[in-house]
Amino acid sequence: MLRTPPDSPDTLLRRSTMAMVLAMALAGAALLVAWGPVNLVPHMHEFAGSDTRWSIPAALLVLSHMPLLPIGMWGLWRVSRLPAHEPLKLLWGTFFVCQMLATVGGQVYHWAPSDATFIWDQVPKSAACALFALAFLGERIDRRFGSPVAVLCGVMASLLGCIWWLYSLHVWGAGDLRPLFWLELSPLALVAAGAWTLKGDLLLSRADWLRSQFSFAVAQTVDWADVWIYETTQGWISGHAVRHLALAACVGWVGYRLGAGQRQAHRDATMTTGPEGPVNVQAVGGQAQAASDTSLPVSLRAS
Repeated sequence: MLRTPPDSPDTLLRRSTMAMVLAMALAGAALLVAWGPVNLVPHMHEFAGSDTRWSIPAALLVLSHMPLLPIGMWGLWRVSRLPAHEPLKLLWGTFFVCQMLATVGGQVYHWAPSDATFIWDQVPKSAACALFALAFLGERIDRRFGSPVAVLCGVMASLLGCIWWLYSLHVWGAGDLRPLFWLELSPLALVAAGAWTLKGDLLLSRADWLRSQFSFAVAQTVDWADVWIYETTQGWISGHAVRHLALAACVGWVGYRLGAGQRQAHRDATMTTGPEGPVNVQAVGGQAQAASDTSLPVSLRAS
């Protein structure tokens, strides 16, 4: 297998993008440190659409979580269909498990809002966000971001965030959510760093990542219009419920397209090889011309 030269444009782009991602992550952490502790206050448990319907407390918020459960199970099935040697298989499997734990935690939280249920919802959610960012870096920067050690670090970072919350609650009387919020916002640093321009050894195409990340960005921002959406739709749906559905769209698209990049690469390789043998690519007059043994033209597409 050919290796990319260390001074090639692709290698330099990956290094510069990785430096930018790291800078954005550090800038976000510095901003949260300067902001000061982020604590839970009573109104943080108040959402539009929290009324009881069909004998279900906060039915709109509890039921809007439901699509994420079958989507998570389907995602695990899709992961099981990946090749056994796929380096990111463990990472994606852990992502879908964390996503389902966050779904159950979110339903429990909206059913019985409290500081404790909020945290047990937030921990797997933060872990899923960290793993989502690692999956992207594993595809676009280096497959080692999907190693068991990296997966463990992503999960442990969320658990340490929970421990920090408990420690600050014991010492200061109010738990500090900054580490968990930092993890939850980590995928957005990839957009700010322009990481979407990178090529990679793909399970997901660049367009797949853009669609899923767009849904993730909508999910992270639509809460700001929670009450407005609820009033505009006359109580039919709230901004927070839309957030749940946007997350379902993000996770669902990932599950649906997982492995699509490799399948496309295989089809392209089959088209290039052809039924009569390999296709020869020759540069003539500064243009690339492909000629098979049968002299039929073959269209070559860049990855």
